[in-house]
Amino acid sequence: MRSAIRVVLATPLLAATLLAAHSSAQSLTPCARSVFFSVEPEVLSASKSAYTALVTKTFELRLYDGNTIHWTIQDTQARDEGGRLMRQHIEGCNIDSNGQPQLRIRTSIFDPAAKTDTSWSTGPGSMALATIMHSHIIAPPNMGEIARTPHPRDPRPETTIEDLGTRTIAGLEATGRRRTEVIPAGLDGNDLPLKSMSETWTSVKDHIVLMMTTDSPRMGHYSWEVTNLTLGPPDPALFTPPANYKVWDNEPQAVAAARPQ
Repeated sequence: MRSAIRVVLATPLLAATLLAAHSSAQSLTPCARSVFFSVEPEVLSASKSAYTALVTKTFELRLYDGNTIHWTIQDTQARDEGGRLMRQHIEGCNIDSNGQPQLRIRTSIFDPAAKTDTSWSTGPGSMALATIMHSHIIAPPNMGEIARTPHPRDPRPETTIEDLGTRTIAGLEATGRRRTEVIPAGLDGNDLPLKSMSETWTSVKDHIVLMMTTDSPRMGHYSWEVTNLTLGPPDPALFTPPANYKVWDNEPQAVAAARPQ
């Protein structure tokens, strides 16, 4: 199975060279050894429609010594007509048998009907194994009925919300909101106020999250954006492990372990 994930360091000359080379994730170099991910939404979570989405993620952090960490990733998430959700993410970067750095990519599929999570990894160092984990959901306790020890209200950062109007993202009209948070000097041991901003853009019609950005003096700049959205049934290959992979299902193992000897 060919992955749709791509990693590119954010330098114009290198980016142009990579885009002209190959579209396969495994062939792109250099790799990002470690990748930071923020909380990411599920595309079209409100409508539950079948889709395939290309998501572009960028990260930049300026360090105290003047160094900069920056990367750009493109990956795919999809949902089929049966409600199964497929997501991919990068586990790291390894050297292959030819001495070339290649991505190690993890694919995860959640099936709400079967209540299973299926996952496998591809790339150097990956085992040819796909695991199926069954989740038997137990309802949590009602938190409202549990006593809590009283405590004084913690000091809160100063927060403001502003509307950003409308723009077009992935062919859809979206409205944006910006949340600005200021931590006053001294609240977290900081000499000066700390200002963080986050933006969320959602489609006007279906209230789908199409773009999120965060700017923080502690965590740097991170953005998540749907750059291409295709409605309709996705490619079945996105939900299928490579042909040579062994499939291990934990349910028979659990039943056997519970059976009296």
